Amino acid sequence: MTSTVSYALADSVATITLDDGKVNVLGPAMQGAINEALDRAEADKARAVVLAGNARVFSGGFDLAVFQSGDAAAAHDMLAGGFRLSVRTLTFPVPVIIAATGPAIAMGSFLLLSADHRVGAPKSRCQAIEVAIGMTIPISAIEIMRMRLTPAAFERGTALAATFMGDEAIAGGWLDEIVEADQVLARAQQVAAEAAATLHAGAHLATKLKARKSALDAIQVGIDGLATEFSLG
Repeated sequence: MTSTVSYALADSVATITLDDGKVNVLGPAMQGAINEALDRAEADKARAVVLAGNARVFSGGFDLAVFQSGDAAAAHDMLAGGFRLSVRTLTFPVPVIIAATGPAIAMGSFLLLSADHRVGAPKSRCQAIEVAIGMTIPISAIEIMRMRLTPAAFERGTALAATFMGDEAIAGGWLDEIVEADQVLARAQQVAAEAAATLHAGAHLATKLKARKSALDAIQVGIDGLATEFSLG
């Protein structure tokens, strides 16, 4: 694929691994590479997808350098691209399993919440860090969090930038299961293989589109309104 994203297909499961050598920032290049890998998974008729981070982190979120550049159009495009990637993950035609090999922060955490099943390690920190660093959480991100988190975790996660790890991450809705750090990817691939072997792809897609319709509509409203929300027009 690219220097930041690798792709492998085995037994109808496509594994897409993010590794920029640092914290897997979801800037324009990384977003494009992930989308290319998802295109390839569709072309290969994969029956499930695993999206994994590197040994250090799942993703640290958007590229702050783009925000700091003062280029409003670039900031808008990166935000919109990130949330479109979440929508694509939420509506992907086959199950998407995320291997949270490390922390999932900001946009990384929103992408985590967009998967069908999330496998993490005991120290896989999940956090919407925005209000702690002087940023307002976008509407689209709030709607993703609202969809997947418990009410209590949603309130703490949005307003207080609370950190969730371990059993608390599972209880709050950030993760579905936790295994030892060196088993995260293997377990995610096992879940994906089970889904590939047992689920009817058409029924899977039709059901999750119905179940997520209200949230998807709200996320799209947020994407459409980004320029106004952040004065990026």
